[in-house]
Amino acid sequence: MNHRGRRSQAAARLPWAVVVLDVLLALTALAAVAALLIEYGGFRLTSAQRHALHIVDATVVAIFIADRLLRLALAINRRRHLRENWIDFALMALAGAVIALSFRLRVTVVSAGAFYVLVTQGYILVTLIVHGAVMNLRFAGSGIHPSWLLIGSFAFLCLAGAGMLMLPAATPPGKPILFHDALFTATSACCVTGLVVRPTGTGFTFFGQAVIVTLIQLGGLGIIVFGTMLAVLVGKTFSLRTSTALGQMVSADRIGGLGRLAAFIVISTFAVEALGAVLAYPMFAAVAVQQQATGATVVPPLWASVFHSVSAFCNAGLSIYDQNLMEGLRAGWDKALRDHWQVLGVIAPLIVLGGLGFPVLYDCAGYVRAAVVRAVARLTAGRGRPVLGAPRPGLSLHSRIVLTATMILILGGAAGLLLLEPPTDTSRYGAIGRTPLYNDETRIRRDWPRMALAQRVPHAVFQSISSRTAGFNTIDPGELSDGGKAWLCGLMIIGGSPAGTAGGMKTITFALLLITVGCVLLRREEVEVFHRSLPAEILRKVVTLAVLYLTWVTMITLLLCAAMRTGFSFIDLFFEACSACGTVGLSTGVTGSLNLFGKIVIIAGMFVGRIGPLTVLLALTTRVRHVEYAYPRENVVIG
Repeated sequence: MNHRGRRSQAAARLPWAVVVLDVLLALTALAAVAALLIEYGGFRLTSAQRHALHIVDATVVAIFIADRLLRLALAINRRRHLRENWIDFALMALAGAVIALSFRLRVTVVSAGAFYVLVTQGYILVTLIVHGAVMNLRFAGSGIHPSWLLIGSFAFLCLAGAGMLMLPAATPPGKPILFHDALFTATSACCVTGLVVRPTGTGFTFFGQAVIVTLIQLGGLGIIVFGTMLAVLVGKTFSLRTSTALGQMVSADRIGGLGRLAAFIVISTFAVEALGAVLAYPMFAAVAVQQQATGATVVPPLWASVFHSVSAFCNAGLSIYDQNLMEGLRAGWDKALRDHWQVLGVIAPLIVLGGLGFPVLYDCAGYVRAAVVRAVARLTAGRGRPVLGAPRPGLSLHSRIVLTATMILILGGAAGLLLLEPPTDTSRYGAIGRTPLYNDETRIRRDWPRMALAQRVPHAVFQSISSRTAGFNTIDPGELSDGGKAWLCGLMIIGGSPAGTAGGMKTITFALLLITVGCVLLRREEVEVFHRSLPAEILRKVVTLAVLYLTWVTMITLLLCAAMRTGFSFIDLFFEACSACGTVGLSTGVTGSLNLFGKIVIIAGMFVGRIGPLTVLLALTTRVRHVEYAYPRENVVIG
């Protein structure tokens, strides 16, 4: 039989062979995950058990390598197969080179056996990540509705995160966590909310905190989006169906520019978070000194800066410190955490950038790039000469609305909080000094109510930024008046901007509602903004989203009232519901007192609040058919 005939037979056998290999690979991946979790999950293992796990690791590596080689042998176009799966073969070559090099250098830092185990497990971990990215591509191109993909990805992430947090290595010795608390914490991290039923700093070990910050990162970007972006970076190609589904998830106007947007999302996220961690490091180094001076457990400043930078950009609001950004007030530090300039100068900008949405950040980056190119061209051309070949910088209508609404909400939110929360008579509380502001047994209202106006302004600005989506707090929300709590509830309902890390009804929805009202009052035939008219389809979606979101907040509030019948006022429960549905994370003290039913209600509020009630409704109505007819029109009386 000639070469062409053998390749034709291989092509005929390929579908069945691929199915068998896929099943074997899936089972092997599960075994690899189980082996890694058992070894590093904090379980007490004997040397014999560890040796058995290492044998499993070696077997997994052998199966992974055999799988790659078999797929290469069965490939019709082997050159193309090598080009599309170069990362797998590069990992195989790298692992082999490291082991061969170890023979020549004679490993001295660790034993040879331990070194081989380390290389094996490292290879397994990286391979699992790459295969997870490929699996994302398959799911995105499988024809499943994007709404169901989004819901399923977040559900999987929440459940997997809860399982990781229940490992013995995730919690301090003697302080295991129950499943519903682990699910609450994982959902809060995945949905970038920030509500906690167990302190993140003292209730979890470094491993548990690492799991939480990973969930925040994956939840902020979206596991499907993040995995697909990783697939782009390792050279995987998109099908048209995959591109369409992913484009709907990241709100891309054109699927042709999806690769550039993917690279921008990944690179900009890690670049901004890294810059934020560097700028925030001096603050957390000073906090470590204060903790050491008072005998408290010292949080490594590098880890604290990375954790809070990720939490801020992803709008999660989770903090390693039990008192969030108010850490140090109870201990009477010389300078509490909230008094450092980085809170308003680093944490707040990270929150704003993460809440703008990736399309706006991408548009702003393009604007800056065009402005720089035009400025260079102007200098090169000389004074008085026309600038040729340099595009004029400009922003899309979406970006202009989002940026304008964000600025108005920041300033207006701070002004409203200051007006509703005037300073009280400080003579009742005494002068501000280094004495502890709280009593460990009973909470004493001696912080926000006695604060002078000049001190309130930066806190009001920060809470105006944080309350719309992030959940960091420099003041105790429980010390606000009912009017102040209601004002923050309004900010939490509005939330951040779409296609980003923020929750809530979204700034664009709120802005378009107000613009529509203004155009109606001005007797305009069309809804107009920035010299552009908006199509009726967008306005219908805006109204639908607003109604669904407010309905969901109302349902969560009523269910929370049924769960917590005594002990809290309605405004506190409404505040908690707005915080959960808006994925904010602020609380007046309700979270720590939730019963089991209350926790389930808040979990549901956080989950639907992150993916959006409109996404849930679209997922439930995927089989509804579009009709091709319309009924006659008739007016009704309104107003």
